[in-house]
Order: sequence, then C-alpha cells, then structure tokens
Amino acid sequence: PGLILKGANGTYDTVALYKSKKDTEPFVTLKQGIMTREVVDEAFKNDKHYKANRNLKLLNLEPDGSKLSMYISAAMDMENDSVYHPKRLFKEVTENVGYPTPTSMLGCQDKTLITDCMLDNWYATADWQAAAILYLIEAEQLACIFSHFHAIDLQSHMFIKHLAERDFNRLPHEAYAKFMEDIYIQTDYYLGKFLHLLDEGWSVAIFSDHGQVAAKHDLHFLGDIGGINIGVMKELGFTVLQKDENGNELEDIDWTKTKAVAQREAHIYINLKGRNPHGIVEPADQYELEEEIMTALYCYRDKKTGHRVISVALRNRDAVLLGQGGPEAGDIIYWLAEGYNYDHADCLSTTFGEGDTSVSPLFILSGQGVKQGIYTDRIIRQIDMVPTVAVLGGIRMPDQCEGAPVYQILAKAY
Repeated sequence: PGLILKGANGTYDTVALYKSKKDTEPFVTLKQGIMTREVVDEAFKNDKHYKANRNLKLLNLEPDGSKLSMYISAAMDMENDSVYHPKRLFKEVTENVGYPTPTSMLGCQDKTLITDCMLDNWYATADWQAAAILYLIEAEQLACIFSHFHAIDLQSHMFIKHLAERDFNRLPHEAYAKFMEDIYIQTDYYLGKFLHLLDEGWSVAIFSDHGQVAAKHDLHFLGDIGGINIGVMKELGFTVLQKDENGNELEDIDWTKTKAVAQREAHIYINLKGRNPHGIVEPADQYELEEEIMTALYCYRDKKTGHRVISVALRNRDAVLLGQGGPEAGDIIYWLAEGYNYDHADCLSTTFGEGDTSVSPLFILSGQGVKQGIYTDRIIRQIDMVPTVAVLGGIRMPDQCEGAPVYQILAKAY
C-alpha cells in the first residue's frame, strides 16, 4: 500500500510506500526522477521468504495524482554470502559499503526503460562495486584486484541490434547511438573511480572479453546461446522432428532419424552410437558425415543476398587452431559470416557489424612498468592478460598458461 502526497506547491510529487496499512511510517518515500537505492524489502521465491534490498524510482506522477509509474528493481537476497571468500568479507563489505545492488536488463526500444530505469540502475551498481573494491584495497591491504563490470554487455544486448537500419526499428538511428554512448560514458564514470591509483604507484589494465555487433542481414536459425536450434540443420536434413498422427511436426527431436544437432552458438554434435544415448551414426561413418555437414554448411546461402552464411567450419581436431576443440566442444565448430551473426561467440573476433560495432575486444594498460604513448599492432588476446599481469607483478606465470606477456608495451626487457 502507498500514498501519493502533495508538495509545497499543492501538486502531487511524492509517493510513500508502507509494509502494511497498519504501519504509521512508510518504509520508503520516493521523489520523482530520483533512484532510491538499497530499499530494504521482502521477497518470496518458491514459498520461501527472503530479506531483500531493491532500487525504486518514481518515474512519473501526474500533478493531479491521476496517474503514476514506478520502477521496481529485482530483489537481492541480503543474507546470501555464497560468492564471498573468505566469508567474513560479506559482513565487512555490507556493513561498511552496503549490500550488493541488483542489475537490470530492459529494452523494448523504450527510452524510459533503457535510460531512466536500466542505465540509472547500473549507476547504482557502479557506485557500490567501486566502493566495495576501494574499501577492500584499504582494509585488506590488497596489492592486486580484478573488477568485472558487466554494464556494457547486459545493457547493449537490449538494443544493439537496432544500430542497424532495420524495418522493426521504432526510433531514429541517433536514439540508439545515444543509448550506446550513454553506456560508455557510464563505464568511463566507473573506471574513473580507480584512476587515482595510478598516482599511488599502481598499474591499471582495462580490457574487455568481447564486443557485440548489430547484424546487417536477417538471422538464420543456426546456433543458440542456450540450447539446440533446429532451423538450418532441419533444412539441410541432419536434424529431424517427430510428427503427430496427421503428419504435423512436433517440437521434439526424432533421435531415430537425426544424424546431428547444432547446440550452443557454434557447435554441431554427431548423434554417435556408443557415445550418445540414442546414437544412430556408426563411428566408422563419422568422418564422412562431418565432411558432408561441412560441405552443406559452406554451400548454404542466404535467400536474399545469395551469399554464404558460414565463414569457417572445422572438425574438432582442427578447431584448436582457432582456440576451440577438445572433449567438450562439438564434433564440428563453425563461425557465422560477417553480417549474419547476431551476438559475439558465433563469429570470428575480427568481425564487424552495422553502426560501427565490432566483436573485437579492447586493451589499455598504464602505470608502473609500462611504456607511455605506445600503440601496438600485436593482436592481444584474453589469454595474454594473465601472463602480462604476472610479469608486471613480479610473480611467475601459471604452469598451464597459454598466453604470453605483451612484451611490446612493457618498459623493461625480459
């Protein structure tokens, strides 16, 4: 229950929320346009009660009180210390900095959802996360920290596809470009909270795990971040669906006729006898079937452009050349061609998209032990980050380290 309240000018401008109608004092009072953080609330999941904190924001309240809209974030369990080690850090951080904040993913091409809700909510995350890290540096006398700020990734997913000129866009291109610019301004705001460490003798490395792209063309149903995608593999005849008594296809795979499935974003698995529960492909036929599938993938064409959709398809043993392969990867690993990929793990890292988008990561390093004003054309990979930090910190590299220090930008010769 809540009350809308009038301000000094006689118009409604405030909302007070109560735990129950019996309470005489509100548990939070909201002013229009202000994100109120760490509101202690309660939440229920699977009939279990949780003490939780949320962020709340009064988005709009008509002066006559006839209509209002509010943002209510996800709830964060205030007693969950499962990701803290040692456990005492949970109590130290929450007592001295506050409780972890909820993140947000909102889109629908709606400025209110994207900017006023999602972006504003992530500013709360930026403030809490930076404050927690800076507190621990002092309290624990830390010499090295790692911070993962997920704001760019999760927010961009909500609108990045609209950076391409598409029929389903409801806003001008400039609006989506502004959404993206706002996220980078926010990330700059977050990074700025740590740059004073450079004056204290630290080195600061900024790098991303990947970028994202806005696809130029219509997407094909090949690859799915969360499961099995039937589309192209059914069209090519390698995946078969069950049918009802009238011959209509069902949503279940007919494993007695399916030779292979495309699972996750870049993996194709052979339905192999002796390995898969319902395998039908003889191990002796695997090599030839893989050749058949790869040939079919290379020959698959977009119906509008007439161009190939697959840039590279490799057997598991060969995919090691591109950082893939191994016992948990597919029997065939493929990469979508530029313009047909929809994400970041489904294409080569050199891929570009519409609206000046790319999946290539960035890398910036400054501080002790680093040359100044240096730009290197060396391809720096994520696996190079650990050995580079190890060298700067004067410790040995991990035994199984695959990368190498970025020698080109280091001040000292090794």
